[in-house]
Amino acid sequence: MLRRRVLASLLMAASTCLPANAEPQPLGLSLDQALERGMDASLALQQSEAEKEAATAGVGLSRSLFLPKLDVVGLGSWAQVGSSVGFISNLPTIGDLNLDLGSDGYAVIQNSFGNLGLALTYPLIDFERGPLLSAAKALDQAAAARIAEQRRQSRFAITNAYLNLQLSDALIPVWQRSIALSGELLKDAEALRDGGLGARIDVFRARALLATDQRGLSAARSARAIAASALARLLNLPADQRVEASDPLLAQSPWPLQLQASIEAATRNRPALEVIAQAQAAAEAKVQAAQGTMLPRVGLLLGGGISGDNLNVPVLNSGGRVSNVPVAGELELPTLNSSGNASGSFYDYGVLLTLRQPLFDGGLSAQSAALARSQVDQQRLLLEQRKQTIIQAVETFWHTHRSAKAAMVSSREAVIATEEAVRDAQLRYRAGIAPVTELLLAQRDLQAARSAEATAIQQWNLSRAGLELETGRQ
Repeated sequence: MLRRRVLASLLMAASTCLPANAEPQPLGLSLDQALERGMDASLALQQSEAEKEAATAGVGLSRSLFLPKLDVVGLGSWAQVGSSVGFISNLPTIGDLNLDLGSDGYAVIQNSFGNLGLALTYPLIDFERGPLLSAAKALDQAAAARIAEQRRQSRFAITNAYLNLQLSDALIPVWQRSIALSGELLKDAEALRDGGLGARIDVFRARALLATDQRGLSAARSARAIAASALARLLNLPADQRVEASDPLLAQSPWPLQLQASIEAATRNRPALEVIAQAQAAAEAKVQAAQGTMLPRVGLLLGGGISGDNLNVPVLNSGGRVSNVPVAGELELPTLNSSGNASGSFYDYGVLLTLRQPLFDGGLSAQSAALARSQVDQQRLLLEQRKQTIIQAVETFWHTHRSAKAAMVSSREAVIATEEAVRDAQLRYRAGIAPVTELLLAQRDLQAARSAEATAIQQWNLSRAGLELETGRQ
């Protein structure tokens, strides 16, 4: 009995130790690992690749306009006609028939017809299909350039999210150290007050400082959770999968190019500009295609087949009457009943040339050409705007990268200086020769200096990633 109780208690203890819903372990990734995983799972990149497949299919569709079309054609019909008229016409399934019927004659006609053949059509001259193919090829090249640009954008988005996560990770220890210093200050203030050497206001100020640091730590942890979620979404991870940055926040190597060289690299062979340029080329080709709709077209038709027909007359009644007979008056002639059947087949083949010259289309071609010209102008202006945007982005990233270097140096010096200032202020406050305000200010300066140092490193790395985005240089 005792053994059962012991065994049951052990089982209950083991069951309480097991989590009800075990959460997945956090996924620690370096920046390189995040980029490798994210580039393979990027939804935006997959969307661009799907658009490329659609553009390639558009090229194939346009090329099909240059190929002949081969069709199997067939026709079958069956009809039955009952008539007392000797001439039958305008029947689509039979045609015209002449029957030798008397005045009281009647016939039933049945006809079966079948045809099977091949028809080959080919446009010899078409001034619209060439520009349409050129437009499709330009859009296909634009889609390829869009993939290359999206790779840059996806890489920058993942790097940006990773750097934000690194910054959040770096700021949490800053607030934790501030809380530790605030706690020590509160203890000193309470000890001095208990010993009769301090004022109550010093305790209140120390408590307010500790509460402020605790609030800052809570905000930093919230920012870290948001940054981790943003990175997980870019990596296309499950919603319950947490992500951690395994790389510490350290300054990367400086950007090697000067400002003008960076601008030239960003505007030379840039996929974003190539997308717009190819869209402009497609619009220009559509202008020619719209104009080509009013030009003549010449087509070729080759056809051939075999036909079979079966004509069946199951009922054919013919009779007559002779009137004004001197002896008998009227004389009825005997009715003749007969039937007949005929069948046969024939083949045919031939060549047909067609010429089509549009004269008036209600202004459709003119308006289509005008619309395509407006798109050409829009793409031209968009290209210039995009160039200016790229130049502005390069200048912003370059100057930010340059200023971040000075900010890192100055913030590092500020951290060292404020750490010494906090230690001196603590000693002076404990000795009673300095007010608590001096220590509070020194501690606030230390927290700000540490935060500024982490922010400067993040801005240094982020601006370098921005220059990599704009220039394609890694």
